[in-house]
Amino acid sequence: MIVSTLESDGVMKYLRNKFIDLNTKINFVKNNNYLNVNTYNDVKILRDVVKNDLDLNRGIIVNMATGICAKITKETVNKIIFPKYKFNYFNKRYVDNLNAARLLKELFCTAIYIDTLKPMKNKSNSINEKGYHHFVAPLKMNSNCYKAYITVKQKRNSNILYVVSVVLFKFDYSLDFITAKDLIDNTSIWNYELNDYNYYSYADFIAENFKYNYVWLIS
Repeated sequence: MIVSTLESDGVMKYLRNKFIDLNTKINFVKNNNYLNVNTYNDVKILRDVVKNDLDLNRGIIVNMATGICAKITKETVNKIIFPKYKFNYFNKRYVDNLNAARLLKELFCTAIYIDTLKPMKNKSNSINEKGYHHFVAPLKMNSNCYKAYITVKQKRNSNILYVVSVVLFKFDYSLDFITAKDLIDNTSIWNYELNDYNYYSYADFIAENFKYNYVWLIS
């Protein structure tokens, strides 16, 4: 799979996992203070905590796998706290996402790069919106292991880190680390251009120097 990214001036360039390989062990980011939600007041408390944590980390963040920089901004905070105009505040995924977002800085630093996709069709002609870089990081919280999917929206003049979502891992929960190979395996990203999911395995891992003659022997 060949993937291109866009620089702020619109010039195409490749994004790679420059500083890791498939065997790199990645430590889980841990949230040991998961906040449950049962009432509207609980929702408000969780939102306030998330906003405070994100505000404390606003500014430039560097992803260690690729070296790419992104920002946590006011747009980041608003998009995470209010992902849609109307939704169920007590939905478990929304509550999980908010709890995960408290560690957005650590998650982005730890994450590995998966793919870059074009904007939705209704935004494809936008002069400001260039593309979306997708990352995944390992997360432990609420006695479970998750994959935290992180999206960096690339604008003409900046990379805006603005949304996070989580899905449950299907790996050995007893370990405190996971290899890049196992992290990227069984991941999926919604592709608005195709109106379907893109599915990824270790064979889709995008590295600076891909020299894994043995990978085809791994089941």
